[in-house]
Amino acid sequence: MKIFRTKSKAANFWLDVILITAILAGLCFIFFWPIRVAGSSMSPAINMGDQLIISRFSGFLGNFGRGDIVLARIEADGGTETVIKRIAAVPGEHLIIEEGGININIILGDDEFFLLGDNLDISSDSRHFGPVSGRQIVAKILLRYFPLSVIEIF
Repeated sequence: MKIFRTKSKAANFWLDVILITAILAGLCFIFFWPIRVAGSSMSPAINMGDQLIISRFSGFLGNFGRGDIVLARIEADGGTETVIKRIAAVPGEHLIIEEGGININIILGDDEFFLLGDNLDISSDSRHFGPVSGRQIVAKILLRYFPLSVIEIF
């Protein structure tokens, strides 16, 4: 595949390699994005300071299931906050949480998800801000790549 044409075959080759690499890198950054965790509501699964790769493409397609760890935008204190939570219930499910004095009896709507933090004692999650719509879920957590000792695919 020849994209650029110069008199030098070596220059043509390297220009093609650079352009193709730039296109592939651009596509990767459109669909995948690195983030750093700034809270501990998902401990011990995800800890403060962990660095993750998220799939924004999954957020666009809306292919989420129970147990997925997702990035969601919620309304909080008059503004928007981005949170990392686990999907505890998906649309149409009946949810009852009774441990620790929590008693929620909800049937989720067609486009509602119930999100919980793994560290329930400190997590601000759907118990506080309610179910979220599918369009509020913007990405799915794919991979923890740092710290290197705990690399994990989710």
